[in-house]
Amino acid sequence: MLSFYEASQFRVHGEYILDEALAFSKAALESLVTKSSPNLAKRVTNALLHPWRKSIPQIDARKYITFYENDESMNETLLKFAKLDFNIVHVNT
Repeated sequence: MLSFYEASQFRVHGEYILDEALAFSKAALESLVTKSSPNLAKRVTNALLHPWRKSIPQIDARKYITFYENDESMNETLLKFAKLDFNIVHVNT
């Protein structure tokens, strides 16, 4: 549902189906926040407050790494590569 919400934010003028998708997914996520794990609730709340299209990619990447660190299905190798990539990009900008 979170991915659906984020994808619907890339709508353009006149895409009424995506307008409805945004409204539907936002309402579903707002009701899901109280019923989900604390880590997922933080991620959903962050997505609702700071839409992708209005955010800075580097800040979003850092937030996502933090969320992923606390994820139960976290892959240690993938996390190390994500941090390494973030640091390399951060140094080169």
